[in-house]
Amino acid sequence: MANKKISELTSKSADLESDDLFAIAEDDGSGSHVSKHLTGEDIKHGITRVDKSSQATNYTLVLSDRDKLVEMESALANTLTIPTEASVNFDVGTQIIVVQKGAGKVTISGDTGVTIYSEGSKDKTVGRYALVTLIKCDSDIWYLGGNLEL
Repeated sequence: MANKKISELTSKSADLESDDLFAIAEDDGSGSHVSKHLTGEDIKHGITRVDKSSQATNYTLVLSDRDKLVEMESALANTLTIPTEASVNFDVGTQIIVVQKGAGKVTISGDTGVTIYSEGSKDKTVGRYALVTLIKCDSDIWYLGGNLEL
């Protein structure tokens, strides 16, 4: 872990390590301050950059898909499954973008116990290059929106 000043970071934070610590002071409302810190990981997740994961068949999300673009590249209809919190503990606020890169439409499904809320209960991509976004809003509850159909 290295000491770094925020002003020393580039916009891509290429030299930022996940375990770097940045001290901050927060006003506690009574005229005093509370010392806190941000980690390099906290800062990295605040930078708008999306890594991708490419999948060729039915796929169940894993923790490393957090805040990524998942490309579904199958020529046949396929399913992307959101696992239960008990098996993969995504943080509330996690966002995952899914694109139907191949010709096969993608059905977004929750494992048993997972609830997905979407407009009109739509759960399938409309066609090639359709984008949808998943956002975890509570324990085993996700919002789904984007280019969807029934």
